[in-house]
Amino acid sequence: MPDQNNPAPGYDSPPEPHADAAGDHLAAAHIMIGDVGVFAGEWSAYEHHGRNRHRTGFVGRLDAQRGRNGRYAVFSCDRDVAEEIVAEQERLRDETRQRLRAACLRGPDLDAELDLAYAPLRFDGDDIVLDERGVHGDAEGLSRICPDAVGRYVICGWRWEWQAVDPADCDRVAGTPPAASEQPARIPLVHSRLHVPHHRLAVTSLTESTTHDGVFTATLCLDGALVGVIDNYLGEGQTRLRHHDPARFSARDLRDFVAGCRFQRQPTDTETVLDRLVAEYELDTQIATLPANGILARTVDADGDFCGTIVALESLTSLDQFDQPAKWAGLAVYLMTFDTSSCCAGWQVWLGDTWHPVPALIAIT
Repeated sequence: MPDQNNPAPGYDSPPEPHADAAGDHLAAAHIMIGDVGVFAGEWSAYEHHGRNRHRTGFVGRLDAQRGRNGRYAVFSCDRDVAEEIVAEQERLRDETRQRLRAACLRGPDLDAELDLAYAPLRFDGDDIVLDERGVHGDAEGLSRICPDAVGRYVICGWRWEWQAVDPADCDRVAGTPPAASEQPARIPLVHSRLHVPHHRLAVTSLTESTTHDGVFTATLCLDGALVGVIDNYLGEGQTRLRHHDPARFSARDLRDFVAGCRFQRQPTDTETVLDRLVAEYELDTQIATLPANGILARTVDADGDFCGTIVALESLTSLDQFDQPAKWAGLAVYLMTFDTSSCCAGWQVWLGDTWHPVPALIAIT
């Protein structure tokens, strides 16, 4: 139940591949800030064959996330969907009222328990009135939810436990979901938690300083043609793009590309995007030059993002040996001999097609 006590580019962008039209593009795992998805209250879930389902899912735009690891969604919706949410709240109140009557509650006692379970929610003109006087008293119990300048509502997004849900897990969906072609492209990079709108923009060469860590220059190309140089010079400490051909790829084009990116599922900034594009090229190059029996190890931070140290290991006879705990223990001990940055929270190794965490020694033994 609701918790009443807890508060335009300068270059052509051809369409990118989207998820299939059967609804995969609306899967909860795919929805990021700014995307349209389907949302339901955690309190409304019921179990069906071992899986949680919801009577109604509501179409809206994910505007923010809150709670541990962004568990809960803050979403906005149009008037039609807002009316469906108000109607759903009233349906839940009706069901609860019948249950309380079956438990022999009547009169003020029934009303008090009902309002504690599901606060009254109603329209008053264009505003929605939330009546929580049963929880907070007459002085602070009434609040208004007003539409924004374009008529969208955020209904208790910062207080109730809304979550993005799969449309297939809803008995019905209120609102019109976007088609797959209408959803922004979000393509995950292989070596970081960055999603990009397309793969046309990529680093094609990298030169690193032999005397200072973190100092580099890299070429950035659009469709294989040079558009600029990414650099990070000692003393400046900021990764930037020097535009080689502003007519082909301008500062505005870069801003638009960054606006379409998501890092750790959130909007991000130019420096984060440029750094991850450089890291993507660097790790791809390292992997491509590994011998047949070699693996690559890298340091990662607490969020699993690459944080600078790469070690190539060439003395392994077979990758399938890592199904043995002793092999992982030997690798963990060996990697402890390398200096790492202060952000390092652990190691990962590339085994064929993905990164695998190196178990901590305490977990192995």
